[in-house]
Amino acid sequence: MTDSVRDLTSRNKQIIKDSYDSYFTRRDLTFLAGVIAEDFVQHSPDAPSGRTAYLEHLAEAPFAGGTSSIKHLLADGDYVAVHHQMTLPGGDEEGLAVVDLWRLENGKIVEHWDVEQPVPDRARVPNGMF
Repeated sequence: MTDSVRDLTSRNKQIIKDSYDSYFTRRDLTFLAGVIAEDFVQHSPDAPSGRTAYLEHLAEAPFAGGTSSIKHLLADGDYVAVHHQMTLPGGDEEGLAVVDLWRLENGKIVEHWDVEQPVPDRARVPNGMF
């Protein structure tokens, strides 16, 4: 890996990490408003494309006010994957196992994909979900 790709990868990981911290810890969309591209493309069936529509969705989403604990953060150039445990306000304390995949260009988030599932009973996954 060249130094320029390593620097890009590191920068993109930090942008995504800071995005999760801003949204789930500080409950603030200001940072996200600055890093989501105007023409942001969403591939999740329950969320809209476009920066303004996506930010409005985040403010009202079922997981707004929930928590996220990042378990794995992987990056390769423009792509960053986050494997995290998300709990919903008033929901099951085990929450959801989520993998988000983000694509960035020039320091802006331009695309998002995700998969999620409820964290099953520990007896079903003796080695753990995370």
